[in-house]
Amino acid sequence: MRTHVKTHVKTIRAWTGVSALALGLWTAAAAAAPEVSRAEDGFDWDLSPEVIGALCDDTLEKARKQFEAIESATGPATLDSVYGAYDSMQFTLQDIQYMWYLKSVHPDTERQAVAERCIEQYTDFAVGIDLSPAFYQRVAAIDLEKVSPAERRMVENRLRDFRKAGVDRDAKTRDKVRALVAEITALGTEFDKAIRSDKRYVEASPEQLADMPEDYLAARPAGENGLVRISTDYPDYFPVLNYSSDDGLRRELFIAAKNIATPANGATLKALIETRHELATLLGYDSYAAMAMDGLMVGDPGRAATFLAEVGAASREAAAKDVARLLERRRKIDPRAERVEAWQAFYLANLVRREQFALNALEVREYFHFDRVQEGIFSLTQDLFGVRIVPWETPTWHPDVTAWEIREGDRPIGRFYLDLHPREDKYRHAAHWTLRTGLKDGKLPLSGMAMNFSRGLMEHRQVETYLHEFGHLLHNMFSGTQRWLDISGMTMERDFVEAPSQMLEEWVWDYDTLKRFARNDAGETIPRELVDKMNRARNFGEAAGTAAQIFYANLSLNYYNRDPDSFELLPLMEELQAKYSPYPYVPGTHFYNNFSHLNGYSSNYYIYQWSKAISVDLLSRFRAEGLRNTRVAQQYRASVLAPGGSKPAAELVRDFLGRDFSSSAYTDYLKDLE
Repeated sequence: MRTHVKTHVKTIRAWTGVSALALGLWTAAAAAAPEVSRAEDGFDWDLSPEVIGALCDDTLEKARKQFEAIESATGPATLDSVYGAYDSMQFTLQDIQYMWYLKSVHPDTERQAVAERCIEQYTDFAVGIDLSPAFYQRVAAIDLEKVSPAERRMVENRLRDFRKAGVDRDAKTRDKVRALVAEITALGTEFDKAIRSDKRYVEASPEQLADMPEDYLAARPAGENGLVRISTDYPDYFPVLNYSSDDGLRRELFIAAKNIATPANGATLKALIETRHELATLLGYDSYAAMAMDGLMVGDPGRAATFLAEVGAASREAAAKDVARLLERRRKIDPRAERVEAWQAFYLANLVRREQFALNALEVREYFHFDRVQEGIFSLTQDLFGVRIVPWETPTWHPDVTAWEIREGDRPIGRFYLDLHPREDKYRHAAHWTLRTGLKDGKLPLSGMAMNFSRGLMEHRQVETYLHEFGHLLHNMFSGTQRWLDISGMTMERDFVEAPSQMLEEWVWDYDTLKRFARNDAGETIPRELVDKMNRARNFGEAAGTAAQIFYANLSLNYYNRDPDSFELLPLMEELQAKYSPYPYVPGTHFYNNFSHLNGYSSNYYIYQWSKAISVDLLSRFRAEGLRNTRVAQQYRASVLAPGGSKPAAELVRDFLGRDFSSSAYTDYLKDLE
């Protein structure tokens, strides 16, 4: 659901972290003699907590000395003299910038704790950079007359960020800013940790699970008490919501999931919102939302609210029809039903698709085994973009983790880790982290992904999620093309960053793509007729899903666009849910305590709908010229992905489409769902 932009450390030793199964996920052409990368370009994940802490301290001390030299420099201020030294310092910091990933995926909680402390120290140092008047003056003194447009953009954006951070304020204010950011970082870490560490369970009888798929039941035998223990992890949770006819079980599991990190995160989130508001007002903004949107495509909270209102209005009629159809189906079960509850929506939608669209979700999932899905996503990448993906022998932190190298011809262009199955104390959702940003001089990008998929059969929706996050990974792989770190990689406006991934989701609905990897255990390829049914049923429920996203986006926006003293978390959420959500609030639940984006994205969850609008526009060219048209795919890579942050995002879209971005393609699409 999201991407994280951080970087990496050089390896100390080598160990094979690629399983025999992973080695088999190569294309048929390489199956006889798989290529393997043995590049020493990763991490030592076995470093003790003490060594990790020392690495953090030593790296920050070295970076501090480099930065002091930048601040005290007296020679002519040029791109080479200022940004050359600044990039050297950032290369030093790469040795610890993987900490954001380590604290989310490493199985050892002591190492997680050390990484969290390192992140707080690192963040404090980074804030100090933005608050340095001496560095600000060096950047401001650079003569921009002879620089490239990309370099001019880089410098002007840096100067904007300096002022946004408060570099032009007095020393007392700058010290206060630094203290508030440190507090925000600590609160955010506490918020995320509570979500990551709180897994909840319910117990169900075999009778309550009678409708569940055979592979699900086989993997979850009953305990000595005769009951099956079901967790709130996605591979346990979503199949129950989709397939169990036991309404009480679905309700119990839903409430457990929506109460993760409750009550702990209630006070933490409120403090986080209050501290961010204090920081924003100290720096002259009306709200933290105004501060968070400064410099993004959307510009300000007013425009974000207007955009969300436009999308909400476009989807309202179709969303109401979706819910009415679900209610009609529920009344066949309970004639007295007056509404559809949130824990009933997935199950009822599956019934409607099966009865009205002849689409059986249980039949669909038979064609999506995890191993074959991963193979298919790799093959799609290779086909579209003319690259190869080979196993990478390198240390990893858990036997489940695999590592890979992406090559163009014989030249490696990036490497990545995949951590795709659930376990204790691991990040619970789906995300991509940029562990290192690539550069034109040959420094390769490095990425990490974390998801929580079954090792066996997957829902089609999960296949879509995999491709979405892999789209972020490819964006990092393909965008390390600039000279300077500030404009290379995924450094574009943050409200553009989801657009390429959302567009790529379209390929999992394409028969020509699915037929290459979607096979059942008998080796039979998914029938075209079944894919046609999937597409006919696809629009059903999409408007209601969009309405739910509008609710999430308004929750994010309204928690951060006002004085925190003017509201309480639960009453405001109930008010917004009644106004925007297709389903009513479930009493006793506290969704905001486990809505992790309220930390990572703060006010800016609108980004998903904004990026969706851009992705629909970008997709229009592929629809016109062919989803598997490699010429268009290469132009897309060159125009949209490769430039990184060297151009405004609106210009990237214009370069590919030949015209300006318009949200009307998306709102028209939503209206047509009616």
